[in-house]
Amino acid sequence: MRKSISLLIVTILFSSCAGTINTVKYINYQPEYKKAVIISAENSQYIRFKPGVIMPFGVIVLPDDPAEKHGVIGNTDEVIKQELEKYGIYAEIVKSGEFLEDFDLLIEYYDTWRWDFKKILDKLEIVFISPKGEIIAKSTYNIYWNKEIHNFPTPEKEVPKMIQELLKE
Repeated sequence: MRKSISLLIVTILFSSCAGTINTVKYINYQPEYKKAVIISAENSQYIRFKPGVIMPFGVIVLPDDPAEKHGVIGNTDEVIKQELEKYGIYAEIVKSGEFLEDFDLLIEYYDTWRWDFKKILDKLEIVFISPKGEIIAKSTYNIYWNKEIHNFPTPEKEVPKMIQELLKE
C-alpha cells in the first residue's frame, strides 16, 4: 500500500501539465513583419489564493473567486519583444495611448496570474492587430481545468510557443 501511494505521488509530480494553447487566425494578413509595436499592459489580473479542504479521502478544491485588477506582474512585454526579435522582427514596447507610427504589427496582451508557492501564469492572451486595426490572430494560454497540477508556467515558458504559432503560416 505504501509503495502504491509513493508511486502515485511521484507520477503526479512528474506528469504535471503545461496547460493549453489555442491560436486562431481571423484574417489572412501576413506580410513580412519588420517592425512590431507591443502595447505594455497597464495592469495584470490576479486570482487570490483559496485553500482547499482536506477530507479523509482527498482534497476538495474550492472554485476560484473572480480575478482582480492588480499591478503589472512579470515581464511579459519584454519576453514577447525578445521572442519576436528571434524571428528578425524589430519590436518596440510602448505605453497605452502613446503615438504609434510606421509599424507592420501591433501586439496587445492580457495576463492573469495566481499564487502557488509563487505567482504563476494562469492565462495569457496575445493579440496580433494590423495597422488598420483589424485583429489578425489571437493566441490564448490557459493553465487548464486542473490548476493544482502544473509546471509553474511563466511567460518565459509559454510566450515562445505562442509566438511560434502566431507567426506560422
